[in-house]
Amino acid sequence: MITEENFLDFECPYCGQPVSFPQASAGFAQECPGCSESLIVPGDGSKAGRKLPIPITTPRLILRRLTAGDWKDLLEFMSDEELFRYTAGGPLEEEETLRWLERDSQVKLTTPDQTFCLGIEVREGGKLIGYVGLQFTDQQRLQATVHILLSRSHQRKGFALEAVNALLRFCFGGIKLHRVAARCDSRNAAACKLFANVGMRREGEFVKDQPLVEGGWANSVWYAALDEEYGEAEDAAPEESAT
Repeated sequence: MITEENFLDFECPYCGQPVSFPQASAGFAQECPGCSESLIVPGDGSKAGRKLPIPITTPRLILRRLTAGDWKDLLEFMSDEELFRYTAGGPLEEEETLRWLERDSQVKLTTPDQTFCLGIEVREGGKLIGYVGLQFTDQQRLQATVHILLSRSHQRKGFALEAVNALLRFCFGGIKLHRVAARCDSRNAAACKLFANVGMRREGEFVKDQPLVEGGWANSVWYAALDEEYGEAEDAAPEESAT
């Protein structure tokens, strides 16, 4: 209920403990002070908060939290050096993949300065083919950046478009973000096309702002969408391409 101090009092949907957040937080993701899980503050007078709308399902995919059992599928594409041609970081070996999964298991959506990852699983067969990442860029948790890493063997089949569209629906519809941005290497034509096709606006290009491992510099292209723009862009979006 709404108290005289304009706070919303309700129970955490994970631990059941009473929590209270300002009325202005209704519909947004917050961290439970008791169990540190990320929850959605109810704005309809509900006695309990809402769990994050995860996993996310699409016609062909499931976007879900990664588990320890994903290491073999992860290693299959994250050990591919060519996959990181236009992406920060580099290929991982088995031990590094296992350590990465262990660290990721401790990250919540509301964990400060951390990327929240969702694995991309093909519904038919259950194979993990990549992941999407989301990280807040402001303390109010109204803005975030997103990225995607997809196995090369599953590219050019529309999976990337399907996954990023699902992630944006989660951002704008699930946790009420104001703005979502994405960055890609200007040489990565497929990534530029992907972010344009999901309705993100090309906002600018930073010249020689990213150092290359082999020496030299690369340009970064930034895309973004606002909450009031995304519904219109989604309605007008083209059919799934080969991105």
